[in-house]
Amino acid sequence: MKKILLMAGAALALAGCGEKGDFEKAINAKIGQSKSCFSLRNNNVTFPVQLSKPRFDETGTGTGSVILDGLVEQGLMAFVKGWDNNTPGITDKGKQAKIWDAKEGVCIGRRVVDEVKEWTEPGNGNQKVVRVTYTWKLTDVASWVDKSAFSGVKGTN
Repeated sequence: MKKILLMAGAALALAGCGEKGDFEKAINAKIGQSKSCFSLRNNNVTFPVQLSKPRFDETGTGTGSVILDGLVEQGLMAFVKGWDNNTPGITDKGKQAKIWDAKEGVCIGRRVVDEVKEWTEPGNGNQKVVRVTYTWKLTDVASWVDKSAFSGVKGTN
């Protein structure tokens, strides 16, 4: 009797791993499409450029962007606060690292599932809704990124 229960338990554990992997693939297909970037409306600009101040500044630094904060802290960009506008610029160090892309701005990586924590089973009937709890991290992180300077960016730890 014990052997049968162990075998059944092992079979269930293996089946669960397959589902977990399927969830990870499906989530990565969606979240992996977008990169973590600092971007302007028009990225084909010459720096320094004047920007209006953000209405909501989640960072408290005046930049409105944790990525821009990291770029400034690492010395890749300069940031001057003005009365009614702010002026970011790319430093020589940033130019050497070729951080700015005319299409995307500055991208430091893209998101990928770190761990699938838990999931619900589909309900009875015709519903196929499953709730998945997962954590993510950044992958394909640019070689010039100093993680300590970007510690405020989710997924870099």
